[in-house]
Amino acid sequence: MKYYQKALEYEGTQYRTGSTDKNGLDCSGLVNVATGQTGRVWHTGLNTPPPGRWILIETNKDNFMSNIKLGDLFVWKGHAAFYAGAERLFHARKPGTLVGFTNDLKMYWLKEKGLPKVWRQVL
Repeated sequence: MKYYQKALEYEGTQYRTGSTDKNGLDCSGLVNVATGQTGRVWHTGLNTPPPGRWILIETNKDNFMSNIKLGDLFVWKGHAAFYAGAERLFHARKPGTLVGFTNDLKMYWLKEKGLPKVWRQVL
């Protein structure tokens, strides 16, 4: 949960591809700064969790919504987002937007991209 809390500090930061600082972030840049990394240590193309202690939560279409928790990290091919509760995401979504909350988990991400890998921080 501390990674999610750290990510929230970047709300309102401009989206910028390949960046990992307050001047701009993309989705994996947000995950890197939230986990205390400098530079591009982790990206969504890796088939591993970001730095830190994480466990993979097994989900399927029938139990997905009942198994996710606030602060879980969702990773789709090419995108990562933190689960913000109430079917919302916290992420760096796309060029021209600011890092923040969206209400499009079901309307877009699950519908268009399918189920993500779900990583949960181990305390």
